[in-house]
Amino acid sequence: MAKNYKFSGKRVTLATASAARRSGALAREQGFVGIPINTVITGASIVMALEGVWGMTYAGYGEEQPAIGTILYWDTTTDALSIGADNDDYPAVKCVTAVSASNGAFNGLLLPQGNPYGQEQS
Repeated sequence: MAKNYKFSGKRVTLATASAARRSGALAREQGFVGIPINTVITGASIVMALEGVWGMTYAGYGEEQPAIGTILYWDTTTDALSIGADNDDYPAVKCVTAVSASNGAFNGLLLPQGNPYGQEQS
């Protein structure tokens, strides 16, 4: 293996969380959209999972129930998944199961982040 290899990229550790984050709840932190592995308080180090299929909830389920294969985007205004608003950053999650009409639950695949938004692009 090359000497400059750091880690697989399946997870990333960020020095400080900008807000309290709940383990398992999709979040955007320092330009990465992922799943916090542990619950953390503001300012603590945070480990984010950047790939895999996770149980999630889609907040817009009352109006729409995205089908299997639908790409959901990260909306920077609401800090939540969106089906495609004007201010979406980039594709964040692909629906592996349809979004439930009763509670918005679904299984979502975290998508590769080819153009993350935030401080790491400076």
